Amino acid sequence: MDHRWADLARTLRNLGLWAHLSEDEANAAERKVVEDRWPFGAFGDEPGRFWFFVDGENMAEGFVGRELAAMAPSLRQHGVDLQIEDVEGEEEDYVVAINGRRCVAWSHRDQAERSAWATATVRPLAVINDLLAEARALPRVFTLYAGGNEGIAWLLDPRVVTAIADSGLLSDREVPALASGS
Repeated sequence: MDHRWADLARTLRNLGLWAHLSEDEANAAERKVVEDRWPFGAFGDEPGRFWFFVDGENMAEGFVGRELAAMAPSLRQHGVDLQIEDVEGEEEDYVVAINGRRCVAWSHRDQAERSAWATATVRPLAVINDLLAEARALPRVFTLYAGGNEGIAWLLDPRVVTAIADSGLLSDREVPALASGS
C-alpha cells in the first residue's frame, strides 16, 4: 500500500474536511480516500454540500442562474446570499449580475475563440469567490473539468486543495483549480 494516500487522508482530516461528520463517518471517509486512491470519493455520489455539477454548455447558453442555484444553500452558510439576474441589452455578450456585480459570462471574442463554455463557467464562479472573500469565509470555489458538460464546482478550504496538489498523487488535471479571472 502506498503510504502517501494514508498521509493525504490524515492531512485532509486534520484540515477539518470531515469535521461535519460523526467520528465513525470521518473514519470511513479517511479509509475511503486510501482505498479508492482518490481524495474526492468520500463526498458521496450526490452533489450538495461541497460539490456541484456545473455544465459548461448550459452556463454558456444562458442558464448561469439555473446552474448555480444548487450552490445557494451552501453559500448562504458562508455568508453569501446568491442572487443572479440576466442583464438585458447586451448585444453580443452574455452578461449576468451576481449580487449586483456585472459579470461577462462570455463575450463575442470568447465565442470566436471557442472558449465560451469555459469562460461562462469560470467567470461567474470567480465572482462568487470574491463574494466569499468579502464575507470572510474560508472556502473558495474550485473547478474540475471547467467548461465541459460534466464540470464540477467544489466549495473547499484552499488548504485542502493545496494538500492534494502537494501530495503529488494526482495529475494537475485532476486537482481542482481556483475559479478566478476576469
